[in-house]
Amino acid sequence: MKYATRVGRQMTVRELLIEALRAAPEELRPILYYLVNAYNYDEQTLREIIREVRPEEEEPMMSQFAQEIKKKALLEGIQQGRQEGHLEGRQEGHLEGHLEGHLEGRQEGRLEGLLEGEAKGETKGEAKLLMRQLSRRFQPLPNEVTDRIQKADPNTIEIWADRILDAKSLDEVFLE
Repeated sequence: MKYATRVGRQMTVRELLIEALRAAPEELRPILYYLVNAYNYDEQTLREIIREVRPEEEEPMMSQFAQEIKKKALLEGIQQGRQEGHLEGRQEGHLEGHLEGHLEGRQEGRLEGLLEGEAKGETKGEAKLLMRQLSRRFQPLPNEVTDRIQKADPNTIEIWADRILDAKSLDEVFLE
């Protein structure tokens, strides 16, 4: 697997992988998940591998990968939001504590900062995931689309993320 990302070796590695998975197809999901995370295999390559080993599972597995990637990005966004919120909350709490009382200001600042940071982190994580999914499916991703996603509110990003599963084109994802 060390050479799996080298262009000249990808076809050889792919063929060896298919041959190995035919002998042990129950191992397909964890291996494909590893390839997605470690080597960023593109969707087309993963679909080809699944078709060779278990064609009847292509759509369910690809749908599951999309959900797992979205969940991972969301968790990363939440973690980042918590860290930012904690820092902002401490800073804000310290300032308010001097003005309105140390304990009250600190608690309010932490809570407000945490909630705001968590919301920002979640939105940022969802936007990052959506851009990754779109660029993998509709390469290359125009700059206008990236800007539009970064400026969108969380509800709109969620709508677009749901549409990517059925969209045949980039325009279908962003229909008003």
